[in-house]
Amino acid sequence: MRENAKLHAEDVQRLLAHRDEFVQVSCPACESGNYQVIFEKNGFTFVMCQECETVFINPRPTFDMLTDFYATSKSIKHWNDKIFPASEDFRRKQLFAPRAAHVARLCKKYNVLTKVLLDVGAGFGTFCEEIKKLGVFDKVIAIEPSRDLADTCRRKGLDVIEKPIEEVGLDEVNVIVGFELIAHLYWPKDFLLTCARILHKGGLLILTAPNIKGFDLLVLGKLSNNINGPNHLNYFNPKSLSHLLQHCGFETIEIATPGKLDAELVRKKILSGELDISNQPFLKHVLIDEWETMGNAFQHFLADNMLSSHLLVVARKI
Repeated sequence: MRENAKLHAEDVQRLLAHRDEFVQVSCPACESGNYQVIFEKNGFTFVMCQECETVFINPRPTFDMLTDFYATSKSIKHWNDKIFPASEDFRRKQLFAPRAAHVARLCKKYNVLTKVLLDVGAGFGTFCEEIKKLGVFDKVIAIEPSRDLADTCRRKGLDVIEKPIEEVGLDEVNVIVGFELIAHLYWPKDFLLTCARILHKGGLLILTAPNIKGFDLLVLGKLSNNINGPNHLNYFNPKSLSHLLQHCGFETIEIATPGKLDAELVRKKILSGELDISNQPFLKHVLIDEWETMGNAFQHFLADNMLSSHLLVVARKI
């Protein structure tokens, strides 16, 4: 991980060498031009929309710059070659198998046709493998524009399209999933409009994303490891993402924050000395003094009340 962090820093510096070519954008959720700078981090400026409180990088790299960044990233190649293979079994059991089972339950719950599923930003293809095992869909397609990651998916015997979804010539898809994807996109509205175009009527779009109104992101701010450019460009909240989905032809039918790590992430920053809570007696009481008895219950409280920084949205094409 230390080696990967070093490679990522090199990738970012190559991108920041062209910072004078970055472009200004309006809010990616409501398209308002009314925003304020909240902080700078690692060469990127983070602003907050004054209308819907979405946080986003502005100015940001262009679409072509981001495409090139991901295509040539040394850190992504290193992750693909070294880190993910060493951790895939654990991730498969803890993350991807439960995620596949949840998608299958949603399809049954909403009586969705299950002919074709697209996994956009399929990465290493582990989710595709797990959903295929369940035999729910006639066809599972991995959308992965990164050459190295697409090759990994092919080696696993998956159907792969090595291009952005905006360039994919498909229609009548029943379910589209995008896990930890929308935060990375130059202009998320283009992605959502494409999903609305290719989805069958009544089809499902299932997304996960950081929730900027979640506990650890609110408390940590720029100290959060999740706040990082250019990987994460857009930080929505439940209301702003629902607003964007509605304007792109979707009805939000489920929204939740089922996160499990908020309290632990903040606790680690306190213990490392990075976060000063000398004037935060409540955080000290819950996250330090009474962690063994309160920590788990506090995390459940956050998840149950839309206060986790992990956001899950299920939307249906209108």
